[in-house]
Amino acid sequence: MYQVKIYKKALRSLKKLPLEDKARIKRVFQKLERDPFSLDIKKLGQPYIASHRARVGNYRIFLDIDTELKIIIILEVERRTTQTYR
Repeated sequence: MYQVKIYKKALRSLKKLPLEDKARIKRVFQKLERDPFSLDIKKLGQPYIASHRARVGNYRIFLDIDTELKIIIILEVERRTTQTYR
């Protein structure tokens, strides 16, 4: 199992979300603990703040995965807009 760590910035943005979306994203965090590569995870290119992203409806979870230490670091949770990947 992986250990999920959430940065403060991600926690702040998670608190602002509607309850339904917040619950759905928290379920994804639990799935990430079990197997992070079973979800819709995509490796991102170099200019982004994170190495991977997960899709949850209209939201994107930006995360780093360390397979050796079995740690997943959630950096940001953002609503998908035209500015999300810039």
